[in-house]
Amino acid sequence: MNALLTAGFADQLQHIITAANPTAAGVGLPGVHAAGQARRLGQALARQAGCPVHVTGDADAARHGAFLGAPGLVVIAGTGSVALGWDGERFAYAGGHGFVLGDEGSAYWIGREAVRAALRFEEQVSGSEPIYQAVTQATDLEALVGEVNAHPADRARLAELAPAVTALAGHDPEAQRIVRCAAEHLATLAESIQGRLGPLPVAGVGGVFRALAIWARFTELTGAIRPLAPPAVGAALLAATCAPGSPGASCSFHGRPASFSG
Repeated sequence: MNALLTAGFADQLQHIITAANPTAAGVGLPGVHAAGQARRLGQALARQAGCPVHVTGDADAARHGAFLGAPGLVVIAGTGSVALGWDGERFAYAGGHGFVLGDEGSAYWIGREAVRAALRFEEQVSGSEPIYQAVTQATDLEALVGEVNAHPADRARLAELAPAVTALAGHDPEAQRIVRCAAEHLATLAESIQGRLGPLPVAGVGGVFRALAIWARFTELTGAIRPLAPPAVGAALLAATCAPGSPGASCSFHGRPASFSG
């Protein structure tokens, strides 16, 4: 779920936490950006669930899992794209501006580039025949254009085309270009954070990095590693800091941290 796009997400979270009956809960939620939003949500969920609840953005949970709480920066590339770094004292964000203003290198971005290439081929102004064939085998191109324009927030319609594009990267020049550009966009997010916080280690998280061509180019540019643990483990580790009796039982709540750089 996404705090910006999912109606009733707070009630859904409350039901999940109550059903689990935990000692403490950690939530990494996309779309938590407004100052104080995560704190207010965490406090409300804690009252309803009867246990401490640590709410943070999904990037922070991913970073915490990727480095088991140690300093580092994580680039997330799924339906959208965002990066978060922490040097032990300061946070810095890059990306995460949504599909209209950003999300470069994401599955949505890759799928949109694929549809553009298919449309250019259909109109006989370059493009790519293999991409055209892959897109039209997956969906009706004319209907897809109508659906995307009628329901632009339904990002899955384009994001689901990304694997077909990355699979073509071994032999189609246009697919190679899209894959290369995606990896370079994602590397730029890491470079933005390192420019502010210093040479932190990099981890790549999200389904886009399952494409070996993207991962190879991304690691070539950033020296990235696979995460030590998934975001869910990061959220659980954050929950542990506010569990009763833990050293960190004061339990801060945050989305974009108040002390972030830039």
